[in-house]
Amino acid sequence: MVFIGVVACNKEVVKEKEEPVKEENVVKVEDAEKLFKGYCTELYTIKDPSHPPTFDEIADNIKGYVSEDRYKAQIADRRYQIPELVAKELNKSIEVLAVNLEEQSINDNGTIDYTYKTVFKVYDENSSETYEKEGELTISIINNELKITREWSRGVKIDGLKGYL
Repeated sequence: MVFIGVVACNKEVVKEKEEPVKEENVVKVEDAEKLFKGYCTELYTIKDPSHPPTFDEIADNIKGYVSEDRYKAQIADRRYQIPELVAKELNKSIEVLAVNLEEQSINDNGTIDYTYKTVFKVYDENSSETYEKEGELTISIINNELKITREWSRGVKIDGLKGYL
């Protein structure tokens, strides 16, 4: 005995219903820049290289800017230790002068991918140099708050530093 069956379905039934992203779930570039500048300022600012913020202090200050997953990943990577080590090695202060975001893509879920450039000043009483750091990030709305959910950057070589910032 052989059974032969034919199945047909309505194209409209199979197609997933696409809902537009609500306006309140869209990240605005001005808000994204404000968030990212706050994040960079907390992460990189070292006013007194002889008493830089500790890993725990930086981590605590950063927590409000990033998603929980991103926070845990940065803790595991010891990301919040880098500015302290740089300041101690160079014996110089670090200041964030500017951040610039350029929108790359708007995702279906309302998140936005950006490329960025951050301008730093590394200085002491005798010298001052500016450096640019470039990277990419994604900003999302989580529980009605903007959060950085992804960030990647190229290391920047700083004069007198063995590694990269």
